[in-house]
Parts: sequence; C-alpha cells; structure tokens
Amino acid sequence: MFLVKKLIVICSIVLIVSALSLGNAFAQEPQIGAQNGLTWNGLNIGSHAETVTRKTFYVDGLYNMSVFWAQHADLSENSVNYNDAFIGLNVGQIRDGLDSFYVDTRNLYVPIIDAILIVRLQNAGIRPSKVNQVIKEFRTATINGIDPEQENEIWKSALPLLE
Repeated sequence: MFLVKKLIVICSIVLIVSALSLGNAFAQEPQIGAQNGLTWNGLNIGSHAETVTRKTFYVDGLYNMSVFWAQHADLSENSVNYNDAFIGLNVGQIRDGLDSFYVDTRNLYVPIIDAILIVRLQNAGIRPSKVNQVIKEFRTATINGIDPEQENEIWKSALPLLE
C-alpha cells in the first residue's frame, strides 16, 4: 500500500512539473505575426522527416490562415494583403526557402510572413540586389521588435517588384 501511495505522489509531481513546463513553452511563443526565425528553427525537433513534416504543416497552416484573413478581414486602404506572399509558390518552396533564409542569423528576427515575401521575390527571379535591399529593410524594421507601419511600407515597396 505504501508503494502505491508513493507511486501516486511521484506521478502527481511529474504531471504538475510537466504541465508547468508546457504552460511556460506556450507563454513564450510569440503572437501570430511576430513569429520569426527563432520560431521557425524551433520546429527542428526529432528526425529530419519529422522536422520536414512539421514545417510543411506549419506553412500550410500559415497559408490557410492568410486566405481566411484575406476573405474575412476588412482591409483598409493602407494595409497590404499578406496572401500576396504565397502566390505562385508551393508549400515545399516556401518551407525550403525559409530554411535557407534563416540560415543567416541576421534574419532571425524577421517575421515568418515577411520571410515568405522574400522567398517569393527570390523565386520570381527578382534581382538579388533588390531582394537584398528588402531584406535589409526588414532587418532594420525588426531591430527593436516589429513596427507594423514600417513593415507595411516595406511590403508596399516590395510588391510592385512582382508585377
């Protein structure tokens, strides 16, 4: 009987500690739109196949959220449609492009949605000098956290490159 009680106490402690660490993990996750290269690189858990699957589902979720947002949000004249970043790209291109983009540690604080725009610019054959300028602008905009107005202006200047 004593052994059973001891086992129950140990299991309870393990469950409480697990719940607290899980709560802390979720509390540290940045809000949607602020997720960046740190979030992306945090998906590298388990085998290569598990990581690829996790990142594929993540990108697919971002795309679906973007489509939903575009269909249901009342976009003002001054805001951009983030769905534009996904046009002409498949999930694999985005996933692999994000992996390449975030290899450069200077890009780690650029939000994932902005990095997808960079991937689209790269895949569209835009001159590397132009793409590098947009990357520098995003890096500057994220030095002290993302400035939504500055981010919006970068998008407005980058999207015409795709026309």
